[in-house]
This record gives sequence, structure tokens and C-alpha cells, in this order.
Amino acid sequence: MTPTTRPAMIIGDSSRAMLALTETMVDSNFDVVASVMDSESLVLAAQHYQPALVLLDFTPSFGDVLAASRQLSQKLPTTKIVFFSTHDDAAYAAAAFEAGASGFLVKQRTGNLISLLTRILHGERIQHPATLPTLSRQ
Repeated sequence: MTPTTRPAMIIGDSSRAMLALTETMVDSNFDVVASVMDSESLVLAAQHYQPALVLLDFTPSFGDVLAASRQLSQKLPTTKIVFFSTHDDAAYAAAAFEAGASGFLVKQRTGNLISLLTRILHGERIQHPATLPTLSRQ
């Protein structure tokens, strides 16, 4: 019997506690090959490991995540980029998708992270409903 290979994943977050928590949440389904605390390290790690998935935070203290996402989507087009953020604003989600993201999840509102990440790996584009643009009534 051949062992199942877990998809390689890099986690980027400006908080050590959030990195540890996220690693614990995904450990049984993903091979976390690197955990980094800034966007520059994220790009270097991704270029080195070429993971199936990059999960990153959307905070100013992490660095220019949009530039990092653009760079990764150009250099590693098969890597899925997922923003995992505390921001539940449609503008943040739109900016993430414009920068090459395959998913935008809200930390405090995401129930089954493993299931959502697996769906994204299989080609779905997932955006948390709280970040969908609202329609204005005229």
C-alpha cells in the first residue's frame, strides 16, 4: 500500500501564536514545510519549497502581502494562495483576488478550515460570505 502524500503548505502570519494555532489546525491533512512571519520570507520559502498551498495573513505588520501574492502567482502558478484574515471587508477580499488569491477566509468566521482548503486545492475559488460586496439599492 502506498502512503498518501499530504500537500505541502506554507503558513504566513505576523503572530507566533496564530502560526502555532494554524499549524495545529492543519497538521493532520497538510505537510507544513515552513511557517514565516513576513512577506519577504514567505516568497523565499515558497520559491524554495514550491508548495501546493500558501496560507497568509492580511495585516500591515506582515508586509506587502498583495505584492507577495502577485509575485507567487506569477512564479508559482500552480500554488494556491489563500488569505486567512481578521478583515471581513469586501475591499480586502477584492484586492486579494486581484493579486492572484484562490481564497479569502475570515479567521473568526471560518468553521471547517481543512475542508475549505481542500476544496481550494481542487480548484474552487472560495470567498467568505461576509466579504462579498453588498448591492446598493437605488
